[in-house]
Amino acid sequence: MDVRLTSEQSLLRDSAAKFVAAAGPKVARGFRGQSPGFAPARLREAGELGWLGILVPEANGGLGLGLTELALVLQQAGRGLVCEPIGLAAISAAALAQGPKLHPMLERAMSGAALIVPALQEGAHGDEPSAPRTRLARSQGSLRVTGRKMFVCAGGADGFLVSAMGPDGPVLCLVERDAPGCMLAATQTVDGRSLFTLDLADTPANLVSPHPGSRDAAETLHHLALIALSAELLGVMERAQEITFDYLRIRKQFGKLIGSFQALQHQAVNIYIRTEAVRSLVFQIAANNEPFGIDPALAIAVKAKASEDALVVTQTCIQLHGGIGFTDEHDIGLYLKRAMLLSSLFGNVAAQRRRYAAGMNLSA
Repeated sequence: MDVRLTSEQSLLRDSAAKFVAAAGPKVARGFRGQSPGFAPARLREAGELGWLGILVPEANGGLGLGLTELALVLQQAGRGLVCEPIGLAAISAAALAQGPKLHPMLERAMSGAALIVPALQEGAHGDEPSAPRTRLARSQGSLRVTGRKMFVCAGGADGFLVSAMGPDGPVLCLVERDAPGCMLAATQTVDGRSLFTLDLADTPANLVSPHPGSRDAAETLHHLALIALSAELLGVMERAQEITFDYLRIRKQFGKLIGSFQALQHQAVNIYIRTEAVRSLVFQIAANNEPFGIDPALAIAVKAKASEDALVVTQTCIQLHGGIGFTDEHDIGLYLKRAMLLSSLFGNVAAQRRRYAAGMNLSA
């Protein structure tokens, strides 16, 4: 698909590509086993460029842009295996900016001085965001939240946007990392970084107001996360494909370039088609939805498609490299590991398909 960009969007994409040029597989390797698994200074640099406030209205100090611009930045982040959680930080800042008055954490979140991340997932295979099991109640004149969130990108985080069930339905609330009753337990991921289980026991929390046009803030944030992860998965697919096609053009076997072998050409065509299909879906949805008015079915569909195809593409790329592709020293394996991580967050392929079937009243 040929994505037609405005001159401003092209400049944004080029700026993101320049930022990503300082990242890449070598940098990603360096963060394996580290805490936090990214460079805080780089996150602040993204904030200085305005990307963490990309969806925040201009009246609130942000760029006031849309999903297409967010997708362009995160597409480049996926290509460079950027470890800084730019997408999660950007959608969290957007959520903080939707109330009738500015949230006290908004300015710090947009600048990268504080990292706020979503904590929405409660099950291993994804959940229905409109029915969280975490509970919010009023105790001694303040709001308290109790429950467990899984697979939270909490490394280096200063606070969490937690979905909970309140007296009048699902809500979104901000919990500070050092709040009483807030406990974190780390689990190493396939790409060498960590995800966390967040346990909350009667923990103080502050409500986050929803956008006037959305049903509830928690579900809106969930669908924003699905779009953001899909855009990053697209970048992972693109770069893995480019690395592999370059390899097919230079590697010789039996005195011939392996790219001339018909069986490998068929595989190359297959991964090209899958990548282009995801690109088309990501940017069509981004162009036709407002950040706080995303069609839930489309958000679910794009995450399911991107998760499935990113895994197929990166796995095939490793196979096309032959034996060297299975070694840790080759960069191509890092793209598969990143695809595995991103595709699992906020619900994997099977979870998204179940949600889509339920929402469209289809038989699973």
